[in-house]
Amino acid sequence: MNDKDLSAYSPSELILARSEAFARGDFGFIFDSYHSESNFRRQFVARREYLEFGNASLCQDYQITSCQVLESLMSDGEAQVVFLIEMKVRGDVQKFAELAWLQQEKDAWCYHRGQKITHDELPEKPESLRIADFSGRDPSTIF
Repeated sequence: MNDKDLSAYSPSELILARSEAFARGDFGFIFDSYHSESNFRRQFVARREYLEFGNASLCQDYQITSCQVLESLMSDGEAQVVFLIEMKVRGDVQKFAELAWLQQEKDAWCYHRGQKITHDELPEKPESLRIADFSGRDPSTIF
């Protein structure tokens, strides 16, 4: 899905493309889809640095098995997307939900920040999660 220019993706499509890129080990796409003012880009200033980290660490310990977008909302250059991820972490299957904020940059939606609901915090029916379910959560958990 992600062989096209970043500007061709809707916010939901970008989340799914990032998940697919992670599954393939395409850390270049993931790096490129982060907003330049995100905390991630403050941590990994150089693209090469993240590619090395991803290939050395992430490929071996993490495997995304599914990603499902549950809700998205766009307004005034910012989008919010709630999605559910299932992944294997060192062989153990885990699920978590995330609310991602995307902002436009150079005519493309880019991942700016996110907030997770961990496996232990998920409701009985995690597919029912919506953007409103993240309000009231500790803002210090936004990364």
